Amino acid sequence: MEQQMADMQGQHSVSDDVDVSHWAVTAPFLTEPGMRWISDFVESDRHQFEVIPKAGAEVSWHTKKVARTGFGEWRDFSRTAARAMDYAVETNGGVITVFPQLAAAAATRKRLRRLDRPLVAWFFNTTFNRDARLLVARQTLSTVDRFVVHSSIEIEAYAEQLRLPAERFVFAAAQYGGKVQTQEEDQSEPFVLATGSGARDYRTFFEAMSMLDIPAKVVAGDRVLAGLTPPPNVEILSGVSGDEIKALMRKSRVNVIPMNGEGLTAGLVTIVLTFRHGRGIVVTDRPGIDDYVKPDDNSLVVPMSDPRAMADAIEAMYNDADLRDRLGQGAEAFAEAHCTDQAAAGALTRVLDAVVQA
Repeated sequence: MEQQMADMQGQHSVSDDVDVSHWAVTAPFLTEPGMRWISDFVESDRHQFEVIPKAGAEVSWHTKKVARTGFGEWRDFSRTAARAMDYAVETNGGVITVFPQLAAAAATRKRLRRLDRPLVAWFFNTTFNRDARLLVARQTLSTVDRFVVHSSIEIEAYAEQLRLPAERFVFAAAQYGGKVQTQEEDQSEPFVLATGSGARDYRTFFEAMSMLDIPAKVVAGDRVLAGLTPPPNVEILSGVSGDEIKALMRKSRVNVIPMNGEGLTAGLVTIVLTFRHGRGIVVTDRPGIDDYVKPDDNSLVVPMSDPRAMADAIEAMYNDADLRDRLGQGAEAFAEAHCTDQAAAGALTRVLDAVVQA
């Protein structure tokens, strides 16, 4: 721990008259020391950060056979949270978690040890689908100082469900800061792309595509496609890497995000990823996407469970290059303004400043 602190001090030059807050950062995808997160883009010298690698291997939610978190995963989250809290105690600092499981694990550690270290839960998105789970969550998560959500409708909903003040919840736009692919649209073999596994409605998408003489590709987990039969013009891709998915977004003529009404919100990661790659979308109208989706500016929005409307929107965008260009420009402009690492780092700084000053 002392060596970690020395290393961290060497990474940042901070003037002696600035009060510095130390933060342990932990996320399911941060599995090695020194991995980058949006904290690396924070410009304020009031905060310093140390990645606490997640215990165990990273588990992809999209490839899991069941949606719930298993015992082994909870064990790893608990071990990770313990290390993060130890670091916070040693540095008189705080903890930042990403995703709700790590927030719950860190909050449990904080509660059991009766610690007063600040705890910020970034990207808090969950569903309390059982009364027993909600009762436990109310007790455990009461020790979280700030929840950062990526859909504004989550603020009131979580505050009511957890019986916490709405002031503890802050909206910040989701971000994508990785490499942006630059492939051009495939003109020789144009296709439609649908991807993602959270709250997806591929049944409606398949019905829509069966009405069209247009080829399509789908990248999604087996769990969300179980029991569905795609029409002959839809190809299911497997074993596709993240970079390949982004390349497909760029090369496809139409990007579609077909969704159902499960959960408070869904599809935000895919929406942001597509926008950051300069592509507009055909998307299902559902709660929780209004902070990002602007009809006729960056998206064509269709009613839920309406294959005819989805087919019409896909066909309109597929056949109109000017429409694709206009929606793509709107998507890219929105993402540049709200969904970059720099924008997220600014939001993170404001949250941490407020927590420290509280």
